Amino acid sequence: MGQVWRVPYQERAEEAKKWATQYKIETASQDRFRICLLLVDVQNTFCIPEFELYVGGRSGTGAVDDNRRLCEFIYRNLDVITQICPTMDTHQSMQIFHSIFLVNERGEHPTPFTLISIEDVEKGVWKFNPKVAAGLNIDVDYGQKFLHYYTQQLQAGGKYDLTIWPYHAML
Repeated sequence: MGQVWRVPYQERAEEAKKWATQYKIETASQDRFRICLLLVDVQNTFCIPEFELYVGGRSGTGAVDDNRRLCEFIYRNLDVITQICPTMDTHQSMQIFHSIFLVNERGEHPTPFTLISIEDVEKGVWKFNPKVAAGLNIDVDYGQKFLHYYTQQLQAGGKYDLTIWPYHAML
């Protein structure tokens, strides 16, 4: 852990009250017309360059630029935004798209960004990791059937193969 930033919450609350008074911002509960700003996955995992799934885009600074524009938008429109609701992509370690969920015949896990097809599962290239069954409160047979069903549904829906993601947005 490089650095922990302490947020002085009480101090920020007092500053916010002064700022609202200075700019004549009314309490959102008084809004007659309500506007909710929905923010999708604006968290460290995607928005900070050194993090797991940083979204740099063509410029390499995409998420940073987007968040700067987002903050500017919020401050420009704070007087009409009733509520801000951020979504949070959140995961546990033992999920089907994390490497620990699968093993090959040598007991190795797939690396991040490996694509797992239904054919890979049916041929036994990748199978459910029996060592995580107890932690998921399932038996090994169910884990394998779930892996098969999941990859089959991805293919049937015309979607991509199962992508193994690096650990990110951990709960």
